[in-house]
Order: sequence, then structure tokens, then C-alpha cells
Amino acid sequence: MGIFLISLIGTLCSTDITAFGQFMIYRPIFCTPIIGFLAGDVITGLCIGIVVELFWIRAVPMGVSVVVDISMISILSTFWTCTYFPGLKDAAILGLLLAIPFAYLYRFIDILGRELNIKIMHWVESGIKDSKNRYIEIGIWSSLIFFILRAFLFYLFSVTVGSRLFCDIYAMLPSYVLSGLAKAWYLLPVAGFGVAYNLSNVRLLFLKDFEK
Repeated sequence: MGIFLISLIGTLCSTDITAFGQFMIYRPIFCTPIIGFLAGDVITGLCIGIVVELFWIRAVPMGVSVVVDISMISILSTFWTCTYFPGLKDAAILGLLLAIPFAYLYRFIDILGRELNIKIMHWVESGIKDSKNRYIEIGIWSSLIFFILRAFLFYLFSVTVGSRLFCDIYAMLPSYVLSGLAKAWYLLPVAGFGVAYNLSNVRLLFLKDFEK
């Protein structure tokens, strides 16, 4: 699977989070099997999606909050694992660990992008005051185009640089570390269910206090 194709798919999923649509295709349980299928390892992709879904089940954009791009974590880790070390559980864990910093770096870039959107919004407001209604359409499309460009370029960077890092780090890890990562593959879903269960209890307690 080519770098440009994975970048296009990733950009589509990132756009679905806040910029356009919100059809929920960015959720890990949906996008990772697709990446796994294209890379030739659907099962590994689905398992990675389940783990990410459990740990970041509350990563839903609401209001002004900027959540981490969980589709980026899922897509990058699935692509690296299924492309270079298909079926290896230790490689899947390493892919997840490596993809998380990239996703948080993109979150910082996304915050800067929103600051740019604020400037565009003020520009649109100034145009409306001067009865230049075309500023509205220009502002909407320019914000969307900037969002797509920064997501696509960051995916190109992440896939290219991350692939090299992923292969080099995996080759340098000693056997006992790889063995530990392979065992963690079976423990992560358990921890994920614990996180999801704890969040459900917190939500129930909140609702009970709200009812009082």
C-alpha cells in the first residue's frame, strides 16, 4: 500500500472528526480493518482498532475541546505493523507506542490551525460588515482546504519518518523486550476493558448526583 494512499485515507478520517461530515468513519473499530485489508492483515488491524477504541472511547470532540486524533494512532500503527511485520504481536504494540507521539504532535498542530480559523472568521466578519457576503463562502472553503492540506502533509511526514523509525527501533530491541511486548498484546485488551468499565461507572455516578 502506497504512502499517498494511506495519507489520503488518513486525511479523510481526520477530516471526519471535526471539519466535515462526522460519519464516524474515523473511529478505530471502522478504519483499522480497512487499512489491515489493504495491507493484507485484517485481523491485526481489527485487534489494534479494538484496543485503541477501548482506551480512547471518550475521545469525542465536543465544543472547543481538541481531542487526540485516534484515527491517526490507529491508522499509523496498523499500517506499520501490517506492512513491515504482519501478524507479529510485539510489532503491533511497538506500532501503537510509536503512533501515540505522532498523534499528540498533530493535536498541537491542530490547535494552531484553529487559531488560524479564528483569524479567517474575523476576516469573514469584516467582509459581512462591508456587505461582502462572498467572504462567507471563501472563509468556509479556505478553512476546509487548510485543514485537509495540513492533515495530508502531516500523514506524509508521519508515514515516511515513522516507517523508518519503526523498522530501526524494532531491529534494535533485544529479544526479552520483544517477548514482553508480545505478552502485552494479550494484556492491553484487559486493561482497555478496565478503562471502559471505569468510565461507565464515573458516568453513572455523575448521573446519580445530577438527579439529586
